[in-house]
Amino acid sequence: MTVDAAPRVALLGVHGFGRVHLDGLLRLAGTGAVRVAGLADPRPPDPDALERVRALPGGADVPVLADAAELLDRVRPDVTIVSTPIHTHLPLARLALAAGSHLYVEKPPTASMEQFRALVAEAAAAGRVCQVGFQSFGSHALAHAARLVADGAVGRVRGIGVHGAWVRERSYFTRAAWAGRMELDGAPVTDGALTNPFAHATASALRVAGVADDAEVAVELERYRVLSPESDDTAAARLTVDGLPIVVAVTLCAPDQSPPRIVVHGERGRLELEYTTDTLTGRTADGAEVSGPPGRAPLLDNLVAHLADPAVPLLAPLAACAPFMHLLEAVRRDGPARPLPAEAVVLLDGRPVLPDAAALVRDCAENLSLFSELDPPWPAARGALAG
Repeated sequence: MTVDAAPRVALLGVHGFGRVHLDGLLRLAGTGAVRVAGLADPRPPDPDALERVRALPGGADVPVLADAAELLDRVRPDVTIVSTPIHTHLPLARLALAAGSHLYVEKPPTASMEQFRALVAEAAAAGRVCQVGFQSFGSHALAHAARLVADGAVGRVRGIGVHGAWVRERSYFTRAAWAGRMELDGAPVTDGALTNPFAHATASALRVAGVADDAEVAVELERYRVLSPESDDTAAARLTVDGLPIVVAVTLCAPDQSPPRIVVHGERGRLELEYTTDTLTGRTADGAEVSGPPGRAPLLDNLVAHLADPAVPLLAPLAACAPFMHLLEAVRRDGPARPLPAEAVVLLDGRPVLPDAAALVRDCAENLSLFSELDPPWPAARGALAG
């Protein structure tokens, strides 16, 4: 279904990453490309954000409600952005579909594979499209890396490694009841380093590798926790697709933060993509240096363009997230992460950190190995990792 006039967009969730969505929505509304249909969040928007909404043409009449269901029933928007806790994505997406709305759902799209398949089927039955918030899918550098791999520019790909080392305070895991949880009140949440903050890492690596939406993905996991109450904050996963290994090794307990990287190991070349900064470097088989085109297409802009002209492809359609969902489902089935022993942890300004975690996750990506296949720098953890 095309949308002939400027689509009316509702935003569910205006705090956290929802504030980024609100800024993007207001930017587009300022150009006349969309209209703000309404906002919903149990907590009111920040005063400056609300002032910007009210300053839009017709902004004084935009409803700002605490209840998402009430908003959707009242305004019946053309597009609904769902930027809420993971376990609420499917219920809210269903309400939006029932209101006749297209969807933009934050990543991960659902908390289980069963929910994912249900959402795919229900969106198709409703005749509505769904974009998923893997923002890196709009990256021009990522698209260029995928083309180089598909064209054989680095020779046969031996594997793809991803390493990420970020800093998170204790408050990251105490900010909400669902943070770092596998379940909440009996419902799956599946929030962890692999499935939420570093979800982009795996999804982007799968996109660079050109993995098909319906591919079979085998998953091996090693998941540990230092700060997280239940799920992983330090983990390694190996996804194998048609014999190609994709290793993702990440931590939220690093002493310092650095941009995560996707490393393409070709037999005759190498690519490195910092997907958070859209920076692509490397060499192709003929020795030519690689640099990626800068910038990225915002996914809301792309969704609006697609609704106006379906010939414009969605950059992050729901179906394209299926390979990533194999990882999320493996994490869900794996259950709570294993605690790392206290001897592996040091305090840095009062924050528990794994002092050599950044080097270890980088080694995993370089060697396409899991933690237990290397010599972990956490002496007291070696037995746990091998157990």
